[in-house]
Amino acid sequence: MSEIAWGLASDKTAIILAVALITMTVLSAGPLHPIDNFVNTAPRPYWDELRLFLILWPDTVASRAVALPVLTATALQLAYWHRSWRPIVLGVGGVFGMICLVASMKLLLARNHPRTYDPSFFGDQGGVSFPSGHGANAILIYGLVLFLIIRYRAVRPHIARRLGYCIVGIAILQSAVSAYLHFHWFTDLVTGMIAGGFALALTIRLDRMIPEGRTATWWPWYGRTLWTGEERPPRDREEYAAGRD
Repeated sequence: MSEIAWGLASDKTAIILAVALITMTVLSAGPLHPIDNFVNTAPRPYWDELRLFLILWPDTVASRAVALPVLTATALQLAYWHRSWRPIVLGVGGVFGMICLVASMKLLLARNHPRTYDPSFFGDQGGVSFPSGHGANAILIYGLVLFLIIRYRAVRPHIARRLGYCIVGIAILQSAVSAYLHFHWFTDLVTGMIAGGFALALTIRLDRMIPEGRTATWWPWYGRTLWTGEERPPRDREEYAAGRD
């Protein structure tokens, strides 16, 4: 456990994101209030026409109800292809860590909801606005999907790049919609994406620390067909052995 803790704590990307997360939290407590108030009080054109559509469709793209099934399907498919629990372990560990981080910050800082027009922390309105869970979902969950796809070479590199652009687009779209609908302050969204990136960096680091082959032997019916228990033919065995645990 000490080796795992030290390995996670020594990851350079995670350290940078942790510093960014702390910095944004401090700035969101006061110095960035003018920006939050400016975005929160800006005119909302076509409010009546767009509000319901935005709530039912674009705002749900980064929700766990939509993102988690995508991650689940990806992890299960890759786990079955490579006869390894590693994709499932990484998916569950990453999401659990992100939820714990975001939930603890929400409860500890208790920021007022944007509809109160008071961006203060430790407010008397009982808010849990900071940081944005949807922002964290967009980066962590969809980022995990992309990481697993790249790690197991499930698609060609140019397709992986396009998927990365899609994740950036989802994060920007979700942030714009949440700000438009008064669901989050501007700094809630930025900090939420940083928190998601921090959790993603730790998950990737954890993957590097798990020895190759550790999770492959846990897989039931390893090397055999699921229903008959017979030995699998050698088809594509060399091909997926390079990315198999």
